[in-house]
Amino acid sequence: MKSFLRNFGLVVLILGPLGACGDLPRPFEGAGREGDPSLLELRDTGTVRVEGGEDLPEGAAKHLARAMARALRSRDIPAYSDSAIGGDYILRPNITANLIDTGASVDVTWVLMRPDGLAIDTTSAQGQLAADQWFAPSPTGPEEGSLAVPKELVEKVRDLGGIAQDPQQETYDALVAQSADKIAYMITGDRTALRAAPVMKVALIDFAGAPGDGNAALARSAGALLQAKGIDIDNTDIGDHSVILSATTQVTPVDKSKSKTPVDRVLIEWVIMDVDGSELGQMTQNNVVPHGSLDARWGTIASLAAQAAVESLEGVLGQIANRKQWLLRGDKKTAMAR
Repeated sequence: MKSFLRNFGLVVLILGPLGACGDLPRPFEGAGREGDPSLLELRDTGTVRVEGGEDLPEGAAKHLARAMARALRSRDIPAYSDSAIGGDYILRPNITANLIDTGASVDVTWVLMRPDGLAIDTTSAQGQLAADQWFAPSPTGPEEGSLAVPKELVEKVRDLGGIAQDPQQETYDALVAQSADKIAYMITGDRTALRAAPVMKVALIDFAGAPGDGNAALARSAGALLQAKGIDIDNTDIGDHSVILSATTQVTPVDKSKSKTPVDRVLIEWVIMDVDGSELGQMTQNNVVPHGSLDARWGTIASLAAQAAVESLEGVLGQIANRKQWLLRGDKKTAMAR
């Protein structure tokens, strides 16, 4: 049992951190279009120079920086990322990344700075990148030169021109959306965007298949852990801003010929769904316990299983919130104190 308790939290395959940053990075120094002044003409209006990130492959770092610059421009803040000079503000990402079996999990802390290097404030977001997005080639062509084109107009022109939305761009746009709202507030003091964004609610339903008190114990532990992270849990008022988290458990005896002592295999599939039933994300846990040990009370095992699941599912929920332009946590838990 002790061996199980030590290992249950490792059921999500994580190959290892790519690096937790110490000093905030200054990547791509001297790179980009230094001689092109077209994006620097509005410096006196509060331009933002977005830097790349060291703990990402070069292509992914440039996609991330361009996505943040696009997001700020759509919020009427002049921003660019393809030059290493200028800017009334510098926006620098501090990135922690872990490889997982489907790609990479990233935690991005954006640091808003003055040109003299003095940090003004920070905001963080989490998300996941598929393997092809993690190893994406660098974007081709120059960065968009117009600094404040409304998003609706950009989408209309793209649709009328028959131009397909770049899936790389779409993924990175979702990753930066929530942070861009907060950065816009840091610069302008306008809380409109923060107030307008709805807060995600998570409903814990359809926990099924576990013997003993497993279904209730898993739901109770997952709910408590998500609430401790500032995420709203609401199983009764399921509406347009809700997602559903469910878990299906299978406990089956392992063939005695394959084990010296009788054991049960525990398979837990966690699924995040939209309210219409479409799947948004999932993960599976697989482990063994002494035979019959979960027939009555799950106890600590439910807490360990839920903890391991929530550590990964939090990033998925953050990415879903970004894509839907929701807040992962309520305003009182995310907005910077002033």
